[in-house]
Order: sequence, then C-alpha cells, then structure tokens
Amino acid sequence: MVAFMLSQENLPYAISLSLVLLFGLLESLSLVVGASLVSLLQSPEQNESSPFNPELKQASYTQAHINPSRPLLRFASWLCIHRLPVLIWFSLALSSFAIAGFVVNLVSLGLLMDLQPQYISLPVALLAMILSCHFFGKLIADRLSTTISNVVSIEDLNGCIAKIGFARAQQGFPGAAIVVDKHRQEHQVFVEPITAGTEFLEGTSVVLVNRRGRVWQALPIEADCLAKVS
Repeated sequence: MVAFMLSQENLPYAISLSLVLLFGLLESLSLVVGASLVSLLQSPEQNESSPFNPELKQASYTQAHINPSRPLLRFASWLCIHRLPVLIWFSLALSSFAIAGFVVNLVSLGLLMDLQPQYISLPVALLAMILSCHFFGKLIADRLSTTISNVVSIEDLNGCIAKIGFARAQQGFPGAAIVVDKHRQEHQVFVEPITAGTEFLEGTSVVLVNRRGRVWQALPIEADCLAKVS
C-alpha cells in the first residue's frame, strides 16, 4: 500500500493528502495554544464582522454569482470559495483530489494490472475535486451557516447562570465555570466574585454580571436575588 501511494503516478495525490494531514496537525496545535488556524486564515473583514450575519453572506454570494462581467468570480462562487473558511475549503479540495486520484489508479490496478499515467488520472481527479467543492462545499456551508447563526456573542452571556467547576474562585484568583447560553450550548468561562472576601466553592451557582478581559465577575444566586428585591 505504501509503495502504491508513493509511486510516481500517485505522487500528486500523496502530496495533497500529506497537506491535508499537515493542516489538521497545525489546527490541533493552534487550538492547544489558544488560536485557531481557521480564524487566523480568515480575512480581516471576516474577523472583525461580529455578530455573524448569514443573510449578508448569502447576499454577497448571490451578487458575485450572478455578475456576468466577472466569470472567474462566478466560477469561484460556484466552487463555494467565498462561503467556506479558507482552511476548510482547501482541505475539502485537496482531500477530494487525492481520493479521486487514488481511486482511479486503484481501479486501474485491479482491472488493467497497471497504474494510469498522470495525464489521464489528473483530469479525472481535478473534475472530481471541482464537483466535490461545489456540492459538498454547499452542504458544508449551509450547515456552518445554521450552526454559526446560533452562536452568541460573549457579551450575551451577561446575566446567565454559571456553575463553578472543580476549583475554588476568589477575587484575583478566578475559577473555571460552565455557563449555558440561550441556545442550550455550554461555554467554559473564568469567574471570580465581584466583592473581595467572597469565595465560590465547587458547584456554586452564580450570575455573570460584568466581564473584565477573559474573566467574568459574578454574584452568587442568593446575593443577586437580594439585590433585585432591594
């Protein structure tokens, strides 16, 4: 199998598959250090646009798609380049190209007992890549639009109830907590008491009231209720 994948006829597909694996490794490492490679590869306009507006994205895609004066832009839109993050689109394109090329040569090896030269397998793999980017890219983009439209801004967590995790939280020494947003999605945040001398123990339910950087200041449920009554 290794000899098959590293043969001269399969060299472009082996390189494409290696790039996909490299993208996955870099994304995993970037998530460990706290910055996603997907977000780093997005344009500044995409990174600054908050919250996400799927209707605006769809309108931009449609306008580019129907513009007759820009055939290359229409073709790029047909390939869903503008609807997917860069890393996801390249991973889809390269993996589709590699799989199609390997399948062509695997079928040829089984039927003809020989691998197809690149001038035969490359056009087939490119065609499969183009069709995959259009159809699978559209499915992925629609799914991402549905998912991202349910993502709330970090400021929308203000007033939500969080539960302290395994560590204690004191002012100046925040602890991890789990908060559930209005879409029933869980988020992990760092929480500290809003008043000095207060300590949140494990399992304490608190209300997020103010965010300072990455740390939320919170009140225990009982103190929040008393403040509302007074």
